[in-house]
Amino acid sequence: MKIYYLSATGNSLAAARSLARELDENVTLVSFRSIRLLPEIETSDTAVGFVFPVYFADVPQEFLACIRKMKFRQNTYLFAIATCNGVPGTTLRTLSGALEQKGAHLSAAFSLDMPGNALITPQAASDKRLNEFPGRLSQIARMIAHREQTSFPGIPVREALRSAAVRAIGPRFVVNPRKFHTVETACVGCGLCARVCPASNIIISNNRPRWDSNCIHCLACFHWCPKQAIHIGGLLSDRPRYHHPEVSPSDLC
Repeated sequence: MKIYYLSATGNSLAAARSLARELDENVTLVSFRSIRLLPEIETSDTAVGFVFPVYFADVPQEFLACIRKMKFRQNTYLFAIATCNGVPGTTLRTLSGALEQKGAHLSAAFSLDMPGNALITPQAASDKRLNEFPGRLSQIARMIAHREQTSFPGIPVREALRSAAVRAIGPRFVVNPRKFHTVETACVGCGLCARVCPASNIIISNNRPRWDSNCIHCLACFHWCPKQAIHIGGLLSDRPRYHHPEVSPSDLC
């Protein structure tokens, strides 16, 4: 089995690692960072999973682009886990449709509530989600181990409209990389922001980060900066930093 994952602040990596431990089979974890530039991705595994965060109520577009480059065996058991801040939006429906266009079928899909790294999650809710995380992962692992199928209920019109609005507004007003900047007196030029960026979008110049044009809106740079020197502007200017307690920067680099 292969599990392809995208993780910035560690939620999805923690989920992928926990799932691999729970499953009584040979599991290989493959990061988005390692496949994003490949022209084609072919797998002979009979079971393939995708674990990723929800960005703007949908699948991160760069991760979806990688999935569209994949070739699967016929009748491969495909499953997905979307880590989200309480609302998966149209994520799983989008992924299912993309796979159907390739002649593949998303057999099972799950959403997993985790502390948010964009919109703020109240501390009590974050603690509750982290406490419930092992039990929820064990439940998902049992279903995957038995190759169970899940259904995809239709998305209510209200939720579809809300998700569309989030996709339209979010990149411009909530997480806009043009507003990212460093506090000169706080930045020590350590380069950690560049190392944890899954899209290799940050260039260190004169001991300061410079954002290129391939930002995937993951906020890894903001949350992992050890000096909290990176500010993202806009509606999230004052939000606290977060990363999964069981994930370190070296796990992502």
